[in-house]
Amino acid sequence: MRILFAGTAEIAVPSLQALSQHYEIAAVLTSTDKRGARGNALVSPPIKVAAEELGLPVLQFDHLGREARETVSKYTCDTLVCFAYGRLFGPKFLSLFPFEQLNIHPSLLPLLRGPSPIQGAILSQASESGISIQRIASAMDSGDLLLAEQFPLNGDETTGSLSLFVAERAADLAVRALRRLEDGTAVFSPQSGEATYTKLITPEMAELDFSNPAKALHAQIRAMMPWPKARTTYHGQTLLITGVHGTLDEAGEDPSDVHVPVGTVVAKQKKKGIAITTSEGLLWVTRLQLEKRKEMDWQSFLNGNQNFLGSKLR
Repeated sequence: MRILFAGTAEIAVPSLQALSQHYEIAAVLTSTDKRGARGNALVSPPIKVAAEELGLPVLQFDHLGREARETVSKYTCDTLVCFAYGRLFGPKFLSLFPFEQLNIHPSLLPLLRGPSPIQGAILSQASESGISIQRIASAMDSGDLLLAEQFPLNGDETTGSLSLFVAERAADLAVRALRRLEDGTAVFSPQSGEATYTKLITPEMAELDFSNPAKALHAQIRAMMPWPKARTTYHGQTLLITGVHGTLDEAGEDPSDVHVPVGTVVAKQKKKGIAITTSEGLLWVTRLQLEKRKEMDWQSFLNGNQNFLGSKLR
């Protein structure tokens, strides 16, 4: 196999590194460099940085049109492996790879198809998730499955921590999948069950509504970390809530007073943090950040914002 590895995000770096130790990666396809959040300097995708450290050729295109196809074809790859690349492949592009075209997707397909399966697993309050390796198909994430691995969710994962976990597990799964292709034991099976879909995460999805149950808010805050960070309004300022106490099962265990408006900061407790009323139970938050200020643990935040207790958020 001569492999073209297509990826962009940090989650795909361990898979590239692992596959390069066992197989011939002829080139790496990734997104173009983008302007950073601060200043005008261009920032390279994490996969580009990893590929250059491995001494691999890097190909970057804004569009996978004729120029991209002609460039890729020069590397005479017969196999495509994709993980978190961020673009769809058309039939002309896929025809460049006569042996196999695989995609690594961090969910148990057909659940959580689409661009945000990590966040989707947390937002849906799932008790388990997984990683699937599928054959690329014309419909998004609908291809036949080569391998899948399931794992439990504890209910305290953030998008950041779950991405790190998936990144390492996916690397091992990718190597096992290619070994099956290599030795002729690969078996592809159609996806079974009802499909669910995720949407691209936007800053609007980070807005907290305390009329929701504590469990839903607990999941939302974790899913929005490290970006775009869950947010509300405190005295006219944007307040980011970046940490919550305990697991999903514990969220909302302490009842809210039905006579107190939702979104009211009602208590503090040494082992739990700051309590906010919701439609179903108290939400205990542990880390907060006023916009353009430093993120703080709840005790430090209260020291600097002594009127926070008793305030109404949003």
